[in-house]
Amino acid sequence: MKRTIQLVAGAFVAVALATFLVRRIARTHGRFRGLVYRLLGRRPNPHVDDLTLADRVRSSLGPIEKRLDLPHVHVMVEDHVALLHGEVEWPHEAAAIESTARDVSGVRDVESHLHLGLLNSDTRPSQGHTNHRSVGAA
Repeated sequence: MKRTIQLVAGAFVAVALATFLVRRIARTHGRFRGLVYRLLGRRPNPHVDDLTLADRVRSSLGPIEKRLDLPHVHVMVEDHVALLHGEVEWPHEAAAIESTARDVSGVRDVESHLHLGLLNSDTRPSQGHTNHRSVGAA
């Protein structure tokens, strides 16, 4: 019985290690391909539809929003012009968001409707959600 448990545990460890290695190799391969893509000076096709371009802008803004700990910025694109809506606390945060959106391949211009100054009722993602009760709720 003890030998069977050892064999099962060993097999489990082997499978977990193999899974880890496969994922690590795939991630490294993807990063290498991205590095080569950038080193060759390639850029995504700028002649795409507005929905695809909006997805590109959202993907580019994600790391900036996380780094600045900002609520999500709402993005729409009309005729390759990115329209940004949301709240930021400081002007440098708005400038970083606008600059990142402007750098996306295919964006001709950026219209920023970002509001400066978070209200007391606004929370940053790191603060989590507060449990608001409506008036009169039991």
